[in-house]
Amino acid sequence: MSSNAQISAPVGSATQRASLKRRITASVILILAAFTVYFPVLHGNWLWDDTTLIRDNPVMADAGGVWKFWLAPPGPDFFPLTSTVEWSLWRIFGDHTLPYHLLSLALHLLSAFLIWRLFTRLGLRLAWLGALLFVVHPLAVESVAWISELKNTLLLFSLLFWLNYDERTRPTDFCAALVFFLLALLAKTSVVMLPFILLLHAWWKHGGITREKFLAIAPFFIVSMVLGLLTLFFQNLWAIGTEPIDAGGLSARAIGAGQALFFYMGKLFWPVNLLPTYPPWHFDQISPVQFLPWVLIVAVLGFLIAQRSSACCRAMLLGLGFFVINLAPVLGFLNMSYMRIAWVADHFTYLPMLGVIGLVVAGLDKVLTILPRLLLAPAAGILVLLLFTLGWQASNYAANFRSPLALWSYTARSLPSSWIAEMNLGMSLVDLQDLPDAVEHLTRAAQINNDYYGTHLVLANTLSQMKRYDDAAQHYFIAEHLRPESLEVHVNYGAVLLTLGDVHGAEVQCEMAVYFHPDSVAAHYNYANILLRENRPRDAILQYQAALQLQPGFTPARVALDKLHAAIAPPAAT
Repeated sequence: MSSNAQISAPVGSATQRASLKRRITASVILILAAFTVYFPVLHGNWLWDDTTLIRDNPVMADAGGVWKFWLAPPGPDFFPLTSTVEWSLWRIFGDHTLPYHLLSLALHLLSAFLIWRLFTRLGLRLAWLGALLFVVHPLAVESVAWISELKNTLLLFSLLFWLNYDERTRPTDFCAALVFFLLALLAKTSVVMLPFILLLHAWWKHGGITREKFLAIAPFFIVSMVLGLLTLFFQNLWAIGTEPIDAGGLSARAIGAGQALFFYMGKLFWPVNLLPTYPPWHFDQISPVQFLPWVLIVAVLGFLIAQRSSACCRAMLLGLGFFVINLAPVLGFLNMSYMRIAWVADHFTYLPMLGVIGLVVAGLDKVLTILPRLLLAPAAGILVLLLFTLGWQASNYAANFRSPLALWSYTARSLPSSWIAEMNLGMSLVDLQDLPDAVEHLTRAAQINNDYYGTHLVLANTLSQMKRYDDAAQHYFIAEHLRPESLEVHVNYGAVLLTLGDVHGAEVQCEMAVYFHPDSVAAHYNYANILLRENRPRDAILQYQAALQLQPGFTPARVALDKLHAAIAPPAAT
């Protein structure tokens, strides 16, 4: 007996060492794959709304600004945890983007390791392969390369703790799952559908949803509803504001949602021609054919539900349900400011695609178990080639995110009809002081979409820099018509009219600026200067005084006011 024990111990030890070695090797492969794919973007610059949310955001430079993200959010969304992380990085690293990209890549890798663990807990033997597929999939590029997109790792922590609670019913696991869900919502509210996923998992694992299980999930619904409604409030108050979202009625939104589901599924299995912004969809004329995606979706789900006694069909309902449920908030039924640009976006799939990836690796496992031994090596070779192709595609796409010029040049080439690509390309060229080329692209953007005031404003500003004041005035006029309350339009338009000698026109613009923005120091100050040119010193004094009431330390207004008082004061008695 003792000799047997002495013999078995080294065998067990060797098995453990071999298993540990395999895990370390697999982990190293994940890390190397991630760095290989995303190396082109590690030194990438600020992109799109990275500038407004981080680089040019005055709250980032405010030592006490972190509390504003929690108590008085200055942005269009309520993502205080994400903003706090970005604020902390800004306080340490400032304008250097490398640390931001390294954090984004680290979170992507952490997500991959959590997916590996999650898939293992769900019984997938090729769980590591699912994690690798997630790491190299091109659809994840936008979320990793775009600094403003913080990842959904906190939700994966919540799922793992929930699985622990589901098996052992320990209160600590339940509390951890709920806390991580709350943190995930504070980082990015798109994870709001987790309670429905938990119900789906309960049905898949236990064959039904008991009263006790529903009551356990109820707190997740409460947290989800509160943070979800808060996000909708901020979206409608700041991001959407008074500008309507032209998404049509319920029928048009349903058509768009069905097409979006097919679009995302297609990009998952054929991730080519990926873009940071896709062509907008319009459903002005509705026909029954446009509802075909929903007919197919209902048919597939109906078949799977009818065959739910089959373990395979139940697994497919779990994976597809995870995909559809997590996409539900961004399918177009609810207004989002992004819908002004496009109906779909790659970064919306970052979390939902896990459901489909899980089904893919489960299917591969089934296929590999029934293949003859002679075909295993060729099948493995094809799989490696497929993963290499996905990684190569993702790396090439990521290279476009190294700078605004590279990103929008790529988008404009791929989608010549995109006004926002032309506009952003023009703005990138303005930053590089290539004004003639900038005007060319901005003009093209205005021709494609003549109804967006921002394009005309940027174009007018650029033409003004080139001293093409007559052309600039034309686009300021259009911008003013499209957005009459814009302070920048009135201030810049007034300056151009003044340069052209139209003092009265400049006065009208300054008056409009004060009317729409009575709390603007610059509006009152500019108006006062124009009034002085029209020899109306007493009216100018009122405007200088208004500017000083708003900002008592505004030196230019104080100096001008003192000079005016001295000039109009009665002569001293002799």
